[in-house]
Amino acid sequence: MLGPNSPSLSDYSLLRTYVRKAVSDYNLQDDSIGFAFFSLDQILNLQFDEIEDAQTDNYYLTNTRSGAGGHDRGIDAVYIDESTTPAIVHLFNFKYKMAFKPDPSHFPAGEIDKILGFLTALMGQEECLRDEINPVLFQKVKDIWDLFSTQNPSFEIHICTNGYLPFEEGEKKRFERDLSRFSQANVQYHLMPDYVQKLTSRGKLQVNGRVRIIDRNFFEKSDGDIRALVINVDVRDLLRIVIDDEEARFNVEPSDYSFLQSNQILEDSFEDNVRIYLRQRSKINRNIKETALSEDAHRFFYFNNGITITCKSFSYPNRRSPIVDLMDLQIVNGSQTIHALHEAFIDNPEKFDDMDILCRIYETQNIQLSTDIAEYTNSQNPVKSRDIRSNDYIQKKYEAEISAFGYFYERKKGQHSEEARAKRIDAEKAGQALMAFNNQMPGESKNDKRLIFADKYDDVYSDSITAEEIVFIYLLYDEIEKNKLFIKRQLLESGKNYEFNSFILHATYYILYVISELMKVKNLPVSLKDIGSAKALYQEAVDLIGKAVSEEMNEKKEAYAHRHFFKGSRPRKYLDDWIREKASQKASG
Repeated sequence: MLGPNSPSLSDYSLLRTYVRKAVSDYNLQDDSIGFAFFSLDQILNLQFDEIEDAQTDNYYLTNTRSGAGGHDRGIDAVYIDESTTPAIVHLFNFKYKMAFKPDPSHFPAGEIDKILGFLTALMGQEECLRDEINPVLFQKVKDIWDLFSTQNPSFEIHICTNGYLPFEEGEKKRFERDLSRFSQANVQYHLMPDYVQKLTSRGKLQVNGRVRIIDRNFFEKSDGDIRALVINVDVRDLLRIVIDDEEARFNVEPSDYSFLQSNQILEDSFEDNVRIYLRQRSKINRNIKETALSEDAHRFFYFNNGITITCKSFSYPNRRSPIVDLMDLQIVNGSQTIHALHEAFIDNPEKFDDMDILCRIYETQNIQLSTDIAEYTNSQNPVKSRDIRSNDYIQKKYEAEISAFGYFYERKKGQHSEEARAKRIDAEKAGQALMAFNNQMPGESKNDKRLIFADKYDDVYSDSITAEEIVFIYLLYDEIEKNKLFIKRQLLESGKNYEFNSFILHATYYILYVISELMKVKNLPVSLKDIGSAKALYQEAVDLIGKAVSEEMNEKKEAYAHRHFFKGSRPRKYLDDWIREKASQKASG
């Protein structure tokens, strides 16, 4: 009899469907490349431009982007996350099986020595890498070396496959042992069961259940359109009311809790949560699981901030150990805690005999109030502010208004994934474009985009911004991105002065900024019917930026790096003077 992690044609077909959608959406060559794009989206929640920029796989660069030259040394993608301190360097190795095979096979062990060899050369800052790897990967290497000058980043190695097995056990131990030689290096395995688990979520169901309060450990408060109930519950009971078994969610007196090991968490319970749980990705998630499995598991109540639940209604009798009926419940804070506890229970259920947890339950019909509760209670683990803002009135207004222009505005990432990619406008990407074009902050648009939905939110999404303006600026951004990919192909094919000319790969938001300034000089309106005039300014903007790069390279010499130059506002040292000069010439002419 096959186990749950045995090869399944239905698993293979499910993942292949999503992989082929990525191939279609991004106009990719084949499924193996589609798997890489899909994986980067699923694992790191990246946007298309970030996914494209991360690609270092020689097969992809040679067959899709024309003649990269060199090798990739087992590193198919590199993404540097500087939103954390220290930065995290994510290195990916992808292996996609193009045909279903019923016999499971291990991830090829030959990749181990490739990755370890690359890491050794990377950490040793061996200049020989310049001649041994393709130019795209070497640019990433230079960016990482630049990081070394200011910090000690951590490294996450991602082994990704649509197979069911990681390396053979002995090879896996060797790989992880050798990885430990490198400071702050960790490996994550992303196998078929992990992908399937993510993809098998259903449309939102109404989640109802019952939970028993421990003794008289509860407190109620009400205030107009809201009631609050603070309770202490058995952790197993909490897990029970969020699993995908409706009968179990109402059974407050199970004979034992072993069924929790075979049931999945019902993701519909977290539909209103402002963040997405990524299994064991953060240190906090790992710490929760480790605490639950430690000798101090019985003290879990004192170590955890608890769970926040909103619901349409709750009721209970006022007596000792009452049972609370919950209708249409949502976990708005505590997704990480619940998922980590469920994983810990699967590993060792005996630790849960004396473990309890604090729960805050809010009954309200006020949707805005429920949204506010989700926002204000999410402080234990940092929340992407884009998710918090997704339910704002102004974001919903843009979604409705932009639809009149024939586009789908995605307040939440992937909200309209069933629609053609060319017709979807992602809120975060639109915000980055707006901040560069309207707010004259091109460096921050790329490198500090958290500001868009945080400190700069009211500036970026001011009352004066119209839906037409969002569509206009987004389409202009999209045109710049298409040109970038075309130029990248040309650079890789010709190999002419790649290190200088590749500045274009870092300059999207500066190009957008310069076009905005040139439009002001030429008195061009922000109007969809005149977008062709704005697009015609592209080459003039690129020429100005290329001139700035040349000036900076002459000044900085060997210390110059595209990544560093475009990270902040330094290009404006040159650009603003030249743009003012153009404006002066126009005024006098």
